[in-house]
Amino acid sequence: SGNRVALVAMYPTPDPAMPELISNHGLRMIEATLRAAGIGGLDLHIFDLHDAAVDELVDALIQLDPDVIAFSSYLWSFPLFAKVAIQLRRDDPTRLIIFGGPSARSSMFDQLPFRSLRDAVDLLIINEGELTFLEIMKATDRHRDALGAIRGIAQWYGSEWRETQTRPLADLNQLPSPYVMGLVPPGGLGVLQTYRGCPYTCSFCEWGTMESPKRVRTSDHLAEEFVAMAKNQVTGALLVDAGLNLNSRAFDQLEIAADQTGFFRERKLICEVYPAKVTDQHIRFLSKIGKPLVGVGLQSFDNAVLAHVERSFDEERFEYNMQRLTDVARVAIEIIMGLPGDSPEQFRSSFHRARSFPCAL
Repeated sequence: SGNRVALVAMYPTPDPAMPELISNHGLRMIEATLRAAGIGGLDLHIFDLHDAAVDELVDALIQLDPDVIAFSSYLWSFPLFAKVAIQLRRDDPTRLIIFGGPSARSSMFDQLPFRSLRDAVDLLIINEGELTFLEIMKATDRHRDALGAIRGIAQWYGSEWRETQTRPLADLNQLPSPYVMGLVPPGGLGVLQTYRGCPYTCSFCEWGTMESPKRVRTSDHLAEEFVAMAKNQVTGALLVDAGLNLNSRAFDQLEIAADQTGFFRERKLICEVYPAKVTDQHIRFLSKIGKPLVGVGLQSFDNAVLAHVERSFDEERFEYNMQRLTDVARVAIEIIMGLPGDSPEQFRSSFHRARSFPCAL
Protein backbone atom coordinates (compact mmCIF):
# COMPACT_ATOMS: atom_id res chain seq x y z
CA SER A 1 0.00 0.00 0.00
CA GLY A 2 2.99 2.32 0.40
CA ASN A 3 4.39 4.78 -2.13
CA ARG A 4 8.11 4.10 -1.87
CA VAL A 5 8.96 2.88 -5.38
CA ALA A 6 12.14 1.55 -6.99
CA LEU A 7 12.36 1.58 -10.79
CA VAL A 8 15.16 -0.67 -12.02
CA ALA A 9 16.62 -0.90 -15.53
CA MET A 10 19.94 -2.02 -16.96
CA TYR A 11 21.43 -1.49 -20.39
CA PRO A 12 24.34 -3.67 -21.50
CA THR A 13 27.87 -2.52 -20.77
CA PRO A 14 28.56 0.25 -23.33
CA ASP A 15 29.86 -1.11 -26.62
CA PRO A 16 33.19 0.33 -27.85
CA ALA A 17 31.40 1.22 -31.09
CA MET A 18 28.99 3.46 -29.16
CA PRO A 19 30.82 4.64 -26.03
CA GLU A 20 28.34 7.38 -25.11
CA LEU A 21 25.93 6.63 -22.31
CA ILE A 22 22.24 6.29 -23.09
CA SER A 23 19.57 6.68 -20.44
CA ASN A 24 16.99 3.91 -20.25
CA HIS A 25 14.11 5.70 -21.93
CA GLY A 26 11.37 3.29 -20.87
CA LEU A 27 12.30 3.74 -17.22
CA ARG A 28 12.52 7.52 -17.59
CA MET A 29 9.08 7.68 -19.24
CA ILE A 30 7.59 5.82 -16.25
CA GLU A 31 9.41 8.16 -13.87
CA ALA A 32 8.15 11.25 -15.70
CA THR A 33 4.58 9.98 -15.69
CA LEU A 34 4.62 9.23 -11.95
CA ARG A 35 6.25 12.53 -10.98
CA ALA A 36 3.93 14.58 -13.20
CA ALA A 37 0.85 12.93 -11.64
CA GLY A 38 1.49 14.49 -8.24
CA ILE A 39 0.91 11.30 -6.24
CA GLY A 40 0.86 12.16 -2.55
CA GLY A 41 3.80 10.83 -0.57
CA LEU A 42 5.55 9.43 -3.64
CA ASP A 43 9.11 8.40 -2.74
CA LEU A 44 10.65 7.40 -6.06
CA HIS A 45 14.12 5.86 -6.47
CA ILE A 46 15.77 5.28 -9.85
CA PHE A 47 18.27 2.53 -10.68
CA ASP A 48 19.34 3.45 -14.23
CA LEU A 49 22.14 0.88 -14.49
CA HIS A 50 24.70 -0.02 -17.14
CA ASP A 51 26.20 -2.87 -15.15
CA ALA A 52 25.18 -4.69 -11.96
CA ALA A 53 25.93 -7.72 -9.81
CA VAL A 54 23.05 -9.74 -8.36
CA ASP A 55 24.11 -9.60 -4.71
CA GLU A 56 24.97 -5.89 -4.80
CA LEU A 57 21.64 -4.98 -6.41
CA VAL A 58 19.69 -7.18 -3.98
CA ASP A 59 21.47 -5.59 -1.00
CA ALA A 60 20.82 -2.08 -2.29
CA LEU A 61 17.11 -2.76 -2.81
CA ILE A 62 16.67 -4.50 0.57
CA GLN A 63 18.38 -1.57 2.29
CA LEU A 64 16.04 0.85 0.48
CA ASP A 65 13.05 -1.35 1.40
CA PRO A 66 10.58 -0.11 -1.24
CA ASP A 67 6.90 -1.02 -1.27
CA VAL A 68 6.92 -1.45 -5.07
CA ILE A 69 9.82 -2.68 -7.20
CA ALA A 70 9.48 -2.55 -10.98
CA PHE A 71 11.99 -4.00 -13.43
CA SER A 72 12.29 -2.83 -17.05
CA SER A 73 13.27 -6.15 -18.61
CA TYR A 74 15.13 -6.81 -21.86
CA LEU A 75 16.82 -9.96 -23.11
CA TRP A 76 20.16 -8.85 -21.68
CA SER A 77 18.80 -7.84 -18.25
CA PHE A 78 16.10 -10.47 -17.73
CA PRO A 79 18.33 -13.27 -16.32
CA LEU A 80 19.90 -10.95 -13.76
CA PHE A 81 16.59 -9.38 -12.74
CA ALA A 82 15.06 -12.85 -12.40
CA LYS A 83 17.65 -13.79 -9.75
CA VAL A 84 17.20 -10.46 -8.00
CA ALA A 85 13.41 -10.72 -7.90
CA ILE A 86 13.46 -14.23 -6.42
CA GLN A 87 15.72 -13.09 -3.59
CA LEU A 88 13.59 -10.01 -2.95
CA ARG A 89 10.46 -12.14 -2.72
CA ARG A 90 12.12 -14.38 -0.12
CA ASP A 91 13.22 -11.35 1.87
CA ASP A 92 9.74 -9.77 2.08
CA PRO A 93 6.70 -11.43 0.43
CA THR A 94 4.60 -8.28 0.97
CA ARG A 95 6.47 -6.20 -1.60
CA LEU A 96 4.74 -5.64 -4.93
CA ILE A 97 7.14 -6.88 -7.65
CA ILE A 98 6.41 -5.86 -11.25
CA PHE A 99 8.09 -6.71 -14.56
CA GLY A 100 7.61 -4.48 -17.60
CA GLY A 101 9.48 -3.89 -20.85
CA PRO A 102 9.85 -6.01 -23.99
CA SER A 103 10.65 -9.24 -22.11
CA ALA A 104 7.71 -8.97 -19.70
CA ARG A 105 5.80 -11.70 -21.49
CA SER A 106 4.32 -14.89 -20.12
CA SER A 107 6.24 -16.80 -22.80
CA MET A 108 9.52 -15.70 -21.19
CA PHE A 109 8.43 -16.79 -17.73
CA ASP A 110 7.31 -20.16 -19.13
CA GLN A 111 10.84 -20.97 -20.31
CA LEU A 112 12.49 -23.62 -18.13
CA PRO A 113 15.21 -21.38 -16.60
CA PHE A 114 12.62 -18.82 -15.44
CA ARG A 115 9.62 -20.87 -14.30
CA SER A 116 10.47 -20.35 -10.63
CA LEU A 117 10.18 -16.62 -11.27
CA ARG A 118 6.45 -16.89 -11.91
CA ASP A 119 5.73 -17.16 -8.18
CA ALA A 120 8.08 -14.30 -7.35
CA VAL A 121 6.45 -11.67 -9.57
CA ASP A 122 3.04 -10.18 -8.80
CA LEU A 123 2.24 -8.94 -12.26
CA LEU A 124 3.54 -8.17 -15.74
CA ILE A 125 2.78 -4.90 -17.48
CA ILE A 126 2.02 -5.79 -21.10
CA ASN A 127 2.98 -3.35 -23.87
CA GLU A 128 3.00 0.35 -22.95
CA GLY A 129 3.61 0.93 -19.27
CA GLU A 130 3.10 4.60 -18.43
CA LEU A 131 -0.64 4.73 -17.77
CA THR A 132 -0.84 1.17 -16.45
CA PHE A 133 1.84 1.84 -13.85
CA LEU A 134 0.17 5.11 -12.90
CA GLU A 135 -3.12 3.30 -12.29
CA ILE A 136 -1.36 0.71 -10.12
CA MET A 137 0.21 3.44 -7.99
CA LYS A 138 -3.10 5.26 -7.61
CA ALA A 139 -4.93 2.09 -6.54
CA THR A 140 -6.02 2.11 -2.91
CA ASP A 141 -6.17 -1.69 -2.93
CA ARG A 142 -3.20 -3.55 -4.44
CA HIS A 143 -4.24 -7.07 -3.54
CA ARG A 144 -4.20 -9.61 -6.37
CA ASP A 145 -7.91 -9.56 -7.21
CA ALA A 146 -8.09 -5.76 -7.13
CA LEU A 147 -5.10 -5.43 -9.43
CA GLY A 148 -6.74 -7.97 -11.74
CA ALA A 149 -9.23 -5.28 -12.73
CA ILE A 150 -6.48 -3.10 -14.23
CA ARG A 151 -6.14 -3.24 -18.01
CA GLY A 152 -2.83 -4.15 -19.61
CA ILE A 153 -1.44 -6.63 -17.08
CA ALA A 154 -0.89 -10.39 -16.71
CA GLN A 155 -0.85 -12.40 -13.45
CA TRP A 156 0.24 -15.96 -12.64
CA TYR A 157 -2.41 -18.07 -10.91
CA GLY A 158 -0.43 -21.17 -10.02
CA SER A 159 -1.20 -23.08 -13.22
CA GLU A 160 -2.03 -20.42 -15.81
CA TRP A 161 -1.50 -16.81 -16.80
CA ARG A 162 -4.50 -14.50 -16.75
CA GLU A 163 -4.21 -11.45 -18.94
CA THR A 164 -6.59 -8.52 -18.51
CA GLN A 165 -8.16 -6.44 -21.27
CA THR A 166 -5.78 -4.56 -23.55
CA ARG A 167 -5.24 -0.97 -22.48
CA PRO A 168 -6.06 1.69 -25.09
CA LEU A 169 -2.88 3.21 -26.50
CA ALA A 170 -1.81 6.54 -25.06
CA ASP A 171 -1.74 9.92 -26.80
CA LEU A 172 2.01 10.45 -27.06
CA ASN A 173 1.59 14.22 -26.83
CA GLN A 174 -0.02 13.83 -23.40
CA LEU A 175 2.89 11.82 -21.97
CA PRO A 176 5.41 14.06 -20.16
CA SER A 177 8.95 14.22 -21.50
CA PRO A 178 11.71 13.17 -19.07
CA TYR A 179 14.02 15.66 -20.81
CA VAL A 180 11.64 18.59 -20.37
CA MET A 181 11.21 17.58 -16.71
CA GLY A 182 14.99 17.48 -16.21
CA LEU A 183 15.08 13.84 -15.14
CA VAL A 184 17.80 12.52 -17.47
CA PRO A 185 21.48 12.78 -16.44
CA PRO A 186 23.36 15.30 -18.61
CA GLY A 187 25.52 14.40 -21.59
CA GLY A 188 25.60 11.28 -23.70
CA LEU A 189 23.03 10.55 -26.39
CA GLY A 190 19.44 11.65 -26.13
CA VAL A 191 16.70 9.15 -26.87
CA LEU A 192 14.15 10.39 -29.41
CA GLN A 193 10.76 8.89 -30.21
CA THR A 194 8.26 10.39 -32.66
CA TYR A 195 5.79 7.47 -32.85
CA ARG A 196 5.39 3.93 -31.56
CA GLY A 197 4.98 0.62 -33.32
CA CYS A 198 5.85 -0.40 -36.88
CA PRO A 199 3.67 -0.82 -39.98
CA TYR A 200 5.46 -4.07 -40.91
CA THR A 201 5.01 -7.49 -39.34
CA CYS A 202 8.34 -9.17 -40.13
CA SER A 203 8.30 -12.60 -38.54
CA PHE A 204 11.69 -12.16 -36.82
CA CYS A 205 10.31 -9.19 -34.87
CA GLU A 206 7.41 -8.67 -32.44
CA TRP A 207 7.27 -4.90 -32.92
CA GLY A 208 4.84 -4.76 -35.82
CA THR A 209 1.30 -3.49 -35.48
CA MET A 210 -0.93 -1.77 -37.97
CA GLU A 211 -2.51 0.56 -35.41
CA SER A 212 0.00 2.35 -33.21
CA PRO A 213 2.03 4.08 -35.97
CA LYS A 214 -1.02 6.33 -36.44
CA ARG A 215 -0.10 8.04 -33.16
CA VAL A 216 2.57 10.68 -33.73
CA ARG A 217 4.06 13.49 -31.71
CA THR A 218 3.46 17.05 -32.90
CA SER A 219 6.28 19.35 -33.98
CA ASP A 220 5.60 21.60 -30.96
CA HIS A 221 6.00 18.66 -28.57
CA LEU A 222 9.21 17.58 -30.29
CA ALA A 223 10.62 21.12 -30.45
CA GLU A 224 10.12 21.52 -26.70
CA GLU A 225 12.03 18.29 -26.17
CA PHE A 226 14.85 19.37 -28.50
CA VAL A 227 15.32 22.58 -26.49
CA ALA A 228 15.47 20.54 -23.27
CA MET A 229 17.92 18.05 -24.80
CA ALA A 230 20.19 20.90 -25.90
CA LYS A 231 20.22 22.28 -22.33
CA ASN A 232 21.08 18.76 -21.19
CA GLN A 233 24.25 18.90 -23.33
CA VAL A 234 23.54 15.78 -25.38
CA THR A 235 25.81 15.09 -28.33
CA GLY A 236 22.87 14.05 -30.50
CA ALA A 237 19.93 11.71 -30.50
CA LEU A 238 19.26 8.03 -31.01
CA LEU A 239 15.96 7.70 -32.87
CA VAL A 240 14.20 4.66 -31.41
CA ASP A 241 11.36 4.69 -33.94
CA ALA A 242 11.09 1.59 -36.12
CA GLY A 243 12.48 3.71 -38.94
CA LEU A 244 13.03 7.32 -39.95
CA ASN A 245 10.92 6.83 -43.06
CA LEU A 246 8.18 4.40 -42.01
CA ASN A 247 5.68 7.01 -40.84
CA SER A 248 5.28 10.01 -43.13
CA ARG A 249 3.20 12.06 -40.67
CA ALA A 250 5.73 11.55 -37.89
CA PHE A 251 8.62 12.41 -40.21
CA ASP A 252 6.96 15.66 -41.30
CA GLN A 253 6.59 16.72 -37.66
CA LEU A 254 10.20 15.75 -36.91
CA GLU A 255 11.50 17.78 -39.84
CA ILE A 256 9.51 20.85 -38.78
CA ALA A 257 10.79 20.65 -35.19
CA ALA A 258 14.39 20.09 -36.32
CA ASP A 259 14.24 23.09 -38.66
CA GLN A 260 12.64 25.32 -36.01
CA THR A 261 15.22 24.53 -33.33
CA GLY A 262 18.33 23.78 -35.40
CA PHE A 263 18.96 20.94 -32.97
CA PHE A 264 20.74 18.63 -35.43
CA ARG A 265 22.89 21.19 -37.26
CA GLU A 266 25.94 20.44 -35.13
CA ARG A 267 24.81 17.14 -33.60
CA LYS A 268 24.51 13.52 -34.62
CA LEU A 269 21.40 11.53 -35.41
CA ILE A 270 21.47 7.74 -35.27
CA CYS A 271 18.51 6.20 -37.04
CA GLU A 272 17.21 3.27 -39.08
CA VAL A 273 16.03 3.72 -42.68
CA TYR A 274 13.89 1.29 -44.63
CA PRO A 275 15.74 1.11 -47.98
CA ALA A 276 12.70 0.78 -50.27
CA LYS A 277 11.01 3.92 -48.93
CA VAL A 278 13.74 6.55 -49.23
CA THR A 279 12.48 9.78 -50.82
CA ASP A 280 14.07 13.10 -51.80
CA GLN A 281 12.61 14.58 -48.59
CA HIS A 282 14.54 12.09 -46.45
CA ILE A 283 17.78 12.78 -48.32
CA ARG A 284 17.36 16.55 -47.87
CA PHE A 285 16.68 16.08 -44.17
CA LEU A 286 19.79 13.93 -43.65
CA SER A 287 21.94 16.39 -45.59
CA LYS A 288 21.13 19.09 -43.02
CA ILE A 289 22.31 17.02 -40.03
CA GLY A 290 25.76 17.59 -38.55
CA LYS A 291 26.57 13.86 -38.32
CA PRO A 292 23.94 11.47 -39.67
CA LEU A 293 24.51 7.77 -38.90
CA VAL A 294 22.09 5.53 -40.77
CA GLY A 295 21.41 1.83 -40.37
CA VAL A 296 19.79 0.04 -43.30
CA GLY A 297 18.04 -3.14 -42.18
CA LEU A 298 18.19 -5.25 -45.31
CA GLN A 299 18.58 -8.58 -43.40
CA SER A 300 19.56 -10.59 -46.52
CA PHE A 301 20.31 -10.10 -50.22
CA ASP A 302 18.48 -13.37 -50.97
CA ASN A 303 14.77 -12.92 -51.76
CA ALA A 304 14.10 -16.61 -51.11
CA VAL A 305 15.38 -16.14 -47.57
CA LEU A 306 13.50 -12.87 -47.12
CA ALA A 307 10.25 -14.51 -48.18
CA HIS A 308 10.42 -16.67 -45.04
CA VAL A 309 10.32 -13.56 -42.85
CA GLU A 310 7.77 -11.57 -44.86
CA ARG A 311 10.31 -9.23 -46.41
CA SER A 312 11.42 -8.53 -49.97
CA PHE A 313 14.32 -6.87 -51.77
CA ASP A 314 14.31 -4.82 -54.98
CA GLU A 315 17.94 -4.87 -56.12
CA GLU A 316 17.79 -1.91 -58.47
CA ARG A 317 15.94 0.33 -56.00
CA PHE A 318 18.27 -0.75 -53.16
CA GLU A 319 21.42 0.16 -55.08
CA TYR A 320 19.95 3.52 -56.14
CA ASN A 321 18.92 4.47 -52.61
CA MET A 322 22.18 3.23 -51.10
CA GLN A 323 24.05 5.58 -53.42
CA ARG A 324 21.88 8.49 -52.30
CA LEU A 325 22.23 7.64 -48.62
CA THR A 326 26.01 7.22 -48.71
CA ASP A 327 26.27 10.63 -50.39
CA VAL A 328 24.83 12.36 -47.31
CA ALA A 329 25.41 10.03 -44.34
CA ARG A 330 27.58 7.37 -42.79
CA VAL A 331 25.71 4.16 -43.50
CA ALA A 332 25.78 0.61 -42.16
CA ILE A 333 24.03 -2.28 -43.90
CA GLU A 334 22.49 -4.68 -41.39
CA ILE A 335 22.03 -8.38 -42.18
CA ILE A 336 20.83 -11.20 -39.94
CA MET A 337 22.67 -14.49 -39.67
CA GLY A 338 20.59 -17.66 -39.38
CA LEU A 339 17.25 -16.57 -40.81
CA PRO A 340 14.82 -19.40 -41.70
CA GLY A 341 15.80 -20.87 -45.05
CA ASP A 342 19.29 -19.38 -44.93
CA SER A 343 22.48 -21.42 -45.31
CA PRO A 344 26.16 -20.73 -44.66
CA GLU A 345 26.69 -20.33 -48.40
CA GLN A 346 23.79 -17.91 -48.84
CA PHE A 347 24.81 -15.90 -45.81
CA ARG A 348 28.40 -15.69 -47.02
CA SER A 349 27.10 -14.39 -50.35
CA SER A 350 25.07 -11.68 -48.57
CA PHE A 351 28.10 -10.84 -46.44
CA HIS A 352 30.40 -10.27 -49.42
CA ARG A 353 27.69 -8.40 -51.32
CA ALA A 354 27.20 -6.04 -48.38
CA ARG A 355 30.95 -5.46 -48.16
CA SER A 356 30.98 -4.30 -51.78
CA PHE A 357 29.11 -1.11 -50.79
CA PRO A 358 30.99 1.94 -49.47
CA CYS A 359 29.67 1.60 -45.93
CA ALA A 360 29.93 -0.39 -42.71
CA LEU A 361 28.36 -3.78 -42.12
